[in-house]
Amino acid sequence: MPIRLNARQLKEWREATWLAQDKRCAITGYTISPSEAVADHDHSTGHLRGVLHRGVNALLGKCENNYRRYGLSLPLLTAIAPPIGAYLTRDYSSNPLYPTHRTEDEKREARNAKARKARAAKKEAA
Repeated sequence: MPIRLNARQLKEWREATWLAQDKRCAITGYTISPSEAVADHDHSTGHLRGVLHRGVNALLGKCENNYRRYGLSLPLLTAIAPPIGAYLTRDYSSNPLYPTHRTEDEKREARNAKARKARAAKKEAA
């Protein structure tokens, strides 16, 4: 029967595992600080897996808990995971823009126009 850790033992396990992982996230390999290091566990079995960066663990939990909701199987999820980074960082600047997307300049112009309109309305009311 597996051992169930208490809070103190979990903290000790996390610190020892973080050191054994050379103070790196088990998924990204990036160096993480003690405050960023969290113990990751399998949500279906409860078994500890490794120490991850807090944000990586949060995203992993969302994927692990919700992939079925989006019509994915575990094999499909594991198939799409490796190429996601390459897909997200590819240069798409020659492609057209999505219809509702606004560039930073367009957002700034809209904010300024709204502010001008508000100032004009305030001036009329005075």
